Amino acid sequence: MEIKSKLFKSITTLILSATLTFNAFAEKKLNTSLKAMEIAKQMECGWNLGNTLEARDNWSPKSKIFPFNEGLSSETDWSEELTTKAIIETGIKNGYKTIRIPVTWCNHLVDANYTIDPQWMARVKQIVDWSIDAGYYVILNEHHSVHDEMNSPIKHCEGYNVSSKDAKESKAFLQAIWKQISATFNNDYDEHLIFETMNEPRNTAHEHCWNPEPKTCQVCKADVQLLNEYNQLVLDTIRASGGNNANRFVMIPGIGTSISTALADYFAMPKDSAKDKLMVTVHMYPLDFGGTGRGSHHFNSETKNEIISSYTKLNDKFAKNGIPVVLGECGASKKAVTYWENGVEKLITDYVVTYEDRLQCFSLIASRTGKYSMPMINWDCGGEKYMATVNRKNCKLFEPEYTATIIQAWQNANKNPDSIVVDDIQISLDKINLWDPENSSYDSKNHILKFDGQWKGGDIYLGEIDLINYSYLVFKLKTTAVFNIEVRHNDENTGKKYKFDKKSKILKIPLDKNRKLSILLFQNENTPAVISFEEIYLSTK
Repeated sequence: MEIKSKLFKSITTLILSATLTFNAFAEKKLNTSLKAMEIAKQMECGWNLGNTLEARDNWSPKSKIFPFNEGLSSETDWSEELTTKAIIETGIKNGYKTIRIPVTWCNHLVDANYTIDPQWMARVKQIVDWSIDAGYYVILNEHHSVHDEMNSPIKHCEGYNVSSKDAKESKAFLQAIWKQISATFNNDYDEHLIFETMNEPRNTAHEHCWNPEPKTCQVCKADVQLLNEYNQLVLDTIRASGGNNANRFVMIPGIGTSISTALADYFAMPKDSAKDKLMVTVHMYPLDFGGTGRGSHHFNSETKNEIISSYTKLNDKFAKNGIPVVLGECGASKKAVTYWENGVEKLITDYVVTYEDRLQCFSLIASRTGKYSMPMINWDCGGEKYMATVNRKNCKLFEPEYTATIIQAWQNANKNPDSIVVDDIQISLDKINLWDPENSSYDSKNHILKFDGQWKGGDIYLGEIDLINYSYLVFKLKTTAVFNIEVRHNDENTGKKYKFDKKSKILKIPLDKNRKLSILLFQNENTPAVISFEEIYLSTK
């Protein structure tokens, strides 16, 4: 058995070597005249081959020994189908133009020098080649070599972490991995192959790992600067490999690949020897988890405002300046999701995001990303219940009309960007918090607020509504007595007060677009009052 095993490995190595040698003669010329914004427009909508090449064993004792080579079996660790050419072709046959292929490399190392298992590299290459042959734009990345189960300091060959104490090991790992990726994927791939430096990079051992606070936290201040160094290192490594990689398009993430960290002033695009070849990448899951992770979550005015303001800001900072933004992951679970409690995985049976909510939400995202030529790529995993659009068992789509609608919304907005305007945003009247429930009441069905003769009040808490697109806050209501409306922003303890009496029908308050709306307060002036709300909304004019 041992002799057969060694013979098999030798033959496999020869085959892989021959394959790489043959491909060296199949060079493709990369179009160096293409700019990043031009390629982004062509990428349109796509899907992720999720929970597949990035799947890994994080929990077994064996996985804690480094270097750790899990072998080809890792592809099905997270219960997805073994990838076939037919699965890959399904997406592009149904309108997708881009496929993102997440890959974890740290669980496929054969020695302490970070050498990637040649069989694993060949498998990744096979799937990339299927995708290129099918006609996709292909995004290839480094995915789960940073993950939430990691401790700091990290072990040799464990991966990377955005932490000062792990910087030396992390840089060595990232540079070694990307040297090998760049050597394998170079001259036989044109501009249809795009690299992404890292996925959701962060300091996993720190409490602010997803939402850094560099103004008040010294650790975060160091971390956000360190990520800029990591991005620069990976880009330099790719460029140093020469050939087509000297001008290949490369996607750059902020901390956690979030929109907020990409927009932050501490995020810096790396310096590039190539011109107009960099993209920013972000992720967005606006309906996922529903805040607490329990209960239904609907597409509401707050979510709508978050989407509109996010892509307006991304456009203002990046796209307007020739740097495209790629929405590398987005999606929402369709039926039930799971969560962990005291080490036990439980099903959230009441968590349902309806088809209508998903369609409205992601049609809006498609119209915004399409308007600004930002590729939109669905996170695709988990089959019928979760976020998948591609049914990998039968090579069809789960919801053909849904997918077609999203793609069409992106394309329509891209062709006619001026037709996509900012609508008024309604502020929900379903809930008003009462300061004194014994002497005041609120009928949420008819939207009627009642106060007795004392100084009473109520409020609507809005969190932080971004006002970048809006000029006015408009109140339409009827009242039986004078009362005050206080408009409070997130950066103040008290706000400006406005009087409203029975002679008024509408109040239009000018807004500061550079601030965020936090709370609306209603208080009577020591006189009984009945207030019938018609609507409250943010207006562009």
